[in-house]
Amino acid sequence: MRIMITLLSYDHGILRQVLDVVSDMAAEGTLDQHRDIMPEVSRFFLDFMDRYHHGREEKFVFPAATDSPERIRAMIPELIDEHRTARSFALAIADNVADWDTGPLAENIRDLAAHMMHHIKEEEDFVFPGMEGALEGDRDLDIFEQSQAFIREEFGEDFPKRAEDFANRLQDKVWGEGVIKYPSTRG
Repeated sequence: MRIMITLLSYDHGILRQVLDVVSDMAAEGTLDQHRDIMPEVSRFFLDFMDRYHHGREEKFVFPAATDSPERIRAMIPELIDEHRTARSFALAIADNVADWDTGPLAENIRDLAAHMMHHIKEEEDFVFPGMEGALEGDRDLDIFEQSQAFIREEFGEDFPKRAEDFANRLQDKVWGEGVIKYPSTRG
């Protein structure tokens, strides 16, 4: 597996972790109980999911699809549209958190989670395996180095670690330290 694909798949794990926890909160009606952490959840969706993860896919990985099979190249505009949809949900969640409107907040969380679970599955099962050949050798390393520079300049070098720490802290706060639940969102 290529470096960039491996790192993007790792990002998906962090994103799924947060989506699983907040989806459970929405399903269980415990958003009010955890109101204090919801501004951070909102920032996570806008910063980690949208700007960081989707940004790296769109700036560095998707352009390499020009050397992928036609079925993969044809999927890239759809994936970018899905990123825009995810951003719309994230912005709506930010508004819901700012207004503290838990009905629409729960609905937007459920919708974002369902949308992203489908999107992640599509990337993991079809797009990333189909792009392996386009990211051979130095091209993968070049894209990785460009992506690392983007991270340093836009977010700070430790941003991935901070995002992972947040996901773990959220899970421990909501479910209990070390507790893992079967996710209420299925993709």
